[in-house]
Amino acid sequence: MQHSIHSLSAMPMPGLRDAEVLHFGRQPIVDAAGAPQAYELLYREAGGNWANVIDDTAATAHVIARTLGGTGLDWTLRKHAGFINLGRQLLLDDLLLLVPPGHFVLEVLENVPMDACVLRRLAWLRMAGYRLALDDVATLTAHVRKALPAVDFVKVDFRLASRAELPRLADAVLRADRLLIAEKIEGPEEFALAQRLGFHLFQGYHFARPEPLTAPLPHLDRGALARLQTLLQHGAHTDVLLAELHANPGIIAQLLRLSVATGVQPCGGIASVRALLQALGPDSVQRWVRLLQMSDGFRLPGEPSLRSQAAQRRACFMAQAARHVRPHDAALADAAFLTGVLSLAPLQPDGTRRDIQDTFPVTQAIRDAVLHGHGELGALLQAAEVYERGGNPLTMLGMPAG
Repeated sequence: MQHSIHSLSAMPMPGLRDAEVLHFGRQPIVDAAGAPQAYELLYREAGGNWANVIDDTAATAHVIARTLGGTGLDWTLRKHAGFINLGRQLLLDDLLLLVPPGHFVLEVLENVPMDACVLRRLAWLRMAGYRLALDDVATLTAHVRKALPAVDFVKVDFRLASRAELPRLADAVLRADRLLIAEKIEGPEEFALAQRLGFHLFQGYHFARPEPLTAPLPHLDRGALARLQTLLQHGAHTDVLLAELHANPGIIAQLLRLSVATGVQPCGGIASVRALLQALGPDSVQRWVRLLQMSDGFRLPGEPSLRSQAAQRRACFMAQAARHVRPHDAALADAAFLTGVLSLAPLQPDGTRRDIQDTFPVTQAIRDAVLHGHGELGALLQAAEVYERGGNPLTMLGMPAG
């Protein structure tokens, strides 16, 4: 069935900029020479380099969502490992399976009891390839002794630990063949003491204060996440899931970034939303939706944003225009839709469309269309842009203007 381009919505789409951002932080963990070996990723309040953590689960979900779905692993971690804090709830949640083990160290908060359930979970995570750290250690308690065999790093808080306790604590960790990290190092005397005691890595204001980072605000709304979560929980048919995803381009952009972070990228790149869903699988999509609800549920608007509506209209226009030009080529229509989504996807506040090359694992044809306006998809994108400005898109498609 052919679709008339003139039948599409005539509502103009505003040229919006990605002004809204979400904040998190990054503090280096360095070696004795001061060279970064890892970064701790930190929750930060909007508009400031500070934190008021009321819910440690939501705070860590925020950090994971910003890193995997916002700034990306390479930019955030600079090829190093990222330390993230975990309370008991998130430690036991399969949401952790979204976190690629080769890139992160899971830092168990000091208030997590080392009961049998937690110890079993730590053993399973290490077998799955995750590295673990025990956070904010100040004394050699029974809790610490019980945790030592289950972790790879022990972070000792120099602000809390007494100078008399530090040698005994460091000796016990070194005898267990675990790596020692001295945290809250605020001056040269503490740094020198930590070195004498055999600490391997160091963190604190003496080296660097946490660096504030920003990630683009996802173009999502609470209603869309809730509907998608319900569909996934009830095992909805793929076509039903696709219909919901097509109505919410912000989720599509997030899932594209997730596929990069988790290494789920089909050979040749992703050419459609269906291919993206197949590559990730419903379980990963459901985990990601839950993570976003946990992280951003109270921040998100109740209705789609103007930018989300603009991206959805552009993507639908391009898909219908593709069907008009080549009625029997479903693949072109699917690729045209994804091109439309990508052309208005939120980027870093200082980013450009060229960042698409590394941020989104799409086919070369889609990249060429968005970056350079090349190919059939580029012509469709230019037609959409002409249409949005009130012009006649038919001329861009090599068709009579009548």
